Amino acid sequence: MNKISIMLAASASLLLGSCGQGDILFADNAVVNLSPVEGNPSAGYMDLHGGRVDVELVGVTSDDVLRLEMHETIEKDGMMSMEPLKSIPVPAGKTVKLEPGGKHLMIWGVGDYSKQRGLLKMILIYSNNDRIEIDAVIKKAGDPAPVAE
Repeated sequence: MNKISIMLAASASLLLGSCGQGDILFADNAVVNLSPVEGNPSAGYMDLHGGRVDVELVGVTSDDVLRLEMHETIEKDGMMSMEPLKSIPVPAGKTVKLEPGGKHLMIWGVGDYSKQRGLLKMILIYSNNDRIEIDAVIKKAGDPAPVAE
């Protein structure tokens, strides 16, 4: 092997070795907890995994809901409240959890089709113009908690 071939092989192995899970912007563990009270909003949770660069989640849409907003639970003067968010930062290579008591989705009017399927299709819209389609598992009030694997 000549020097150029060795350098190309070394460069290729470095590039391939640097590709990892932190290189891809994605979301998983998405769940929608349906409200037990008709007309009240349901809550959506998931894990957002950052890619190579910092981005922000700037919107979430679904064709089978009336309204969907990003919110955060905050404490002010000893009182808990929720405030709408315009965006959620997703740092490169990091995981941001949308979870109870923190950042989450408020979802009004989940359609019967999604309820029957047990999945709500959502599109996550990021500041870099990426759009990621995900299916969130729909859980009705009283459903058992998922079993850890």
